[in-house]
Amino acid sequence: MVLASELIALGVPTLHEASHRRGLMRSMRLLVGDGFAGPAETVATPAGDNLGIHLALERADAGAVLCVASHGQGLYGVLGELIVEAARVRGLAALVIEDGVRDIERLSAPPVIAALGICSRGTIKRRALSLAQPVAVDGVLVRPGDWVVGDRNGVCVIPADGVDAIVAAARARVAREETLREEIRRGVPTTKVFGL
Repeated sequence: MVLASELIALGVPTLHEASHRRGLMRSMRLLVGDGFAGPAETVATPAGDNLGIHLALERADAGAVLCVASHGQGLYGVLGELIVEAARVRGLAALVIEDGVRDIERLSAPPVIAALGICSRGTIKRRALSLAQPVAVDGVLVRPGDWVVGDRNGVCVIPADGVDAIVAAARARVAREETLREEIRRGVPTTKVFGL
């Protein structure tokens, strides 16, 4: 059984490498909080419209990571203080938003917030494109139930059906890197350590 705490400890770079370098979001950065991991809830929204986020929050389980595919490309502040407070009450681990965040000076974790940037431009609340369906967020396919992990290195997605194998590969990678680290500390040149 995969635990969020172990995924956070393994970290995004190790998990990404263990995933055969798949699942890393290109531009997503943590703006509020530190590490997070949890199963994905998904929603897709039109540019400048955050109704879908409100609808998704009503169905999201505690510990989930709400992943929002937005056509706004960072040009709208689709997430602000009140939505974050609602997510906190629901017990969400994180919000991963393919757009901008506003009210940044009033936000604190939990939940952790990852986004393309900060933007004060407001939104409307008219429609959602999809809810609880596979979506592409920052160039990565996210399906409901996939594991989403984030830290200061970025955000990556681990398919639900492959998470056990990826965690095992990540554990092996950590053990190997500890051996390499000890060699480097003994003064062995990195060219020899890595067989270059």
